Amino acid sequence: MIYDLIGTIYKPTGVTLTDSEGFEYPETEAVQGYHVNVLELTEALEPYVITPTTPVRKFAGRSDTVCLQFADRDEWLALGIEEVEDDK
Repeated sequence: MIYDLIGTIYKPTGVTLTDSEGFEYPETEAVQGYHVNVLELTEALEPYVITPTTPVRKFAGRSDTVCLQFADRDEWLALGIEEVEDDK
């Protein structure tokens, strides 16, 4: 399965901050959840599908990118799709 781990997504709050050197930058806040994109939707992934108005990322701009949102990384890992090495 082809997937793209995005993790935490940040969105602007509308507030502009200024750093110690006088440069302005937008304040951001985390969007709830752990985010992953896939190209192939399986039955196990259906409960996690979201449809953002403006996706943060897509596969090379492909229109068939499926956006998923999980409560956290552990919920994603529990599906057994991503292979994770044990720390031993």
